[in-house]
Amino acid sequence: MTGPNMVRAPRIKRECEHKYAKHVHGTPTAYKLDRCRCDQCTAASTAEERRRRLDAHIGAAPSRICADPVREHIRALQAEGLGYRRVATLAGLSPSTVLKIVRRDPQRADGMPQQRVVPDTARRILAVTASPAVLSEGSVVDATGAIRRIHALQACGWSRGLLAGRLGVEHNTLNHIITTGRATGRMLRAITALYEDLWDQAPPESTPHERAAITRTLRTAKANGWVVPMLWDEDTIDDPAARPAEEVAARTTALERLDELAWLIRSGVGFDVAAWQAGYSSWESAQSIARRRGHVVADLRAREEVAA
Repeated sequence: MTGPNMVRAPRIKRECEHKYAKHVHGTPTAYKLDRCRCDQCTAASTAEERRRRLDAHIGAAPSRICADPVREHIRALQAEGLGYRRVATLAGLSPSTVLKIVRRDPQRADGMPQQRVVPDTARRILAVTASPAVLSEGSVVDATGAIRRIHALQACGWSRGLLAGRLGVEHNTLNHIITTGRATGRMLRAITALYEDLWDQAPPESTPHERAAITRTLRTAKANGWVVPMLWDEDTIDDPAARPAEEVAARTTALERLDELAWLIRSGVGFDVAAWQAGYSSWESAQSIARRRGHVVADLRAREEVAA
């Protein structure tokens, strides 16, 4: 029994015995987790409780919020190939801050993750999004976008061996990515950069070997239904649920197709690739039709060779 005339029992100072954290005296943490009842810890805990009640009374923003949405977001990022260290770097936080939210809080004796977080920490973590540009180099993730980019370049006549050479990898590396549907963050970024460089360029066709490679690649692309880059939206090409766009308008006459073919060639697209993009099975087929129609396409290749 206590009263105003009773002598208060002496306060007991208890040292921190936690394995991974050393709490400082004079803080609410030491009062709650270490059960220290020294004057400094008691005063700090009392001040925090008074501040909490005042904030609740005046409707101030809470100093800590529920960590469940933040934890779910971190786990979603991990499923997309972002480890907790990478998430911490992108959020501008220490790795331990993220780790104790998703795995274990060293300050808790029950071994559970942190249950409440500072609003600024939550805001930073929730702002992190997964994309090929931010993946760590060694993370292995879904390669849908990379595979579509490879196939789109092949639909323009770029052979897989030529693409592998430009990436500085073996031909089998691209085959492995396409077969497994998985790739590292480094390869995703490399393929995306290569696609940005080549999507509007024609492959080299100065030698018979290069022209034969283009013909084989175009035949393979047509047989598999791979579409050219112009039919992919760059914002959705990485989305597995996305589909290539339809042709903008149907070609109504043979002359319109030949005009389109001439425009593609004058834009720098190779003859074989331009013929395929204009809807012809080969350059020879387009040239034969152009001769019958008296179209300028019939003599374009001869003029190019004379000029060269």
